[in-house]
Amino acid sequence: MAILTEIRRKLPLRPRPEPEEIADLSSDRIHHIRVRDIIPNRAQPRSAFNQNAIARLADSIRRYGILQPLTVRKILLPRPQGTDLPPALAYELVAGERRLRAAKLAELEEVPCIVINTDDATSAELAIVENLLRENLNMFEQAEAFDRLIREFHLTQEEAARRVSMSQSAVANKLRILRLLPEERQKIIEAGLSERHARALLKLSDPQTRGQALQHILDHKLNVSATETYIEQLSTEIARAEAQRQKMLAEKAAQQALLTADEEEIALPNEIQNVMERRRTRFKGSIKDMQVFYNSVQNAINILYTAGIEGQIDKQEGENQVVVTITLSKSERFR
Repeated sequence: MAILTEIRRKLPLRPRPEPEEIADLSSDRIHHIRVRDIIPNRAQPRSAFNQNAIARLADSIRRYGILQPLTVRKILLPRPQGTDLPPALAYELVAGERRLRAAKLAELEEVPCIVINTDDATSAELAIVENLLRENLNMFEQAEAFDRLIREFHLTQEEAARRVSMSQSAVANKLRILRLLPEERQKIIEAGLSERHARALLKLSDPQTRGQALQHILDHKLNVSATETYIEQLSTEIARAEAQRQKMLAEKAAQQALLTADEEEIALPNEIQNVMERRRTRFKGSIKDMQVFYNSVQNAINILYTAGIEGQIDKQEGENQVVVTITLSKSERFR
């Protein structure tokens, strides 16, 4: 490695291309581009960088240089408002964010780059895929990167998985952990928990219960196996308590329905109760007046008896009606 560094020092530096020469840049050559002319990729999926790792990389760059060129693309920055200045030429980083940051920390003026010709969408997709392939994103950055691939580039989970040589089920599992709240994600990352810890927590749908369970896991430093067992037991207890609660609610509703039925008449307004009472009184009075009718029928039956016909009268009085049944038959005396 020291020999390569010495050779690199003795070779003449390639002069920086002028703006009019940019069109001649080709992707199969390495070009030295000023650090200040390179802007970060707007689709960079990484949200946090390990500053210690960047510092170590910067130290390595000071000693050995940048061994792997950055990948950039040419863009024109918008013309500043209120000026006649032409659009400024710049390079957008496609891959190599850590190397660019380390180069700035090492105070390099130029970095080796490969210039590719690509559009905004492809540049964004390449930036996301390149970071995913490096496998040093945390679990939630990976999940968010896959989510962006799927949403912004209209890919299926299977297509996104093929971009990084993963299975569709692995991508689906990563996407699931995005259901965790931001504060839960932060605690998981700070505690160094694994993706299996995160997926186990997803079995608890209630955020408050899940937060309490996460704190228990952190307090007791549970490993993955212990976490899954704890979550399973907690889920069983919650399900049992919920079933008991539903049973109590059903019993309470049934009791309330019975009380409502028993008190329905009492709960009627006074005016309705008075009307119903008057109707009952009138009907009972009418039944008493009908006694004359019964006596007349009985006299007719007595007359028929002298002629050899036996008769029987039967009446059934209800609250709202009277049923009168008359039965006539030939007397046994004349058979």
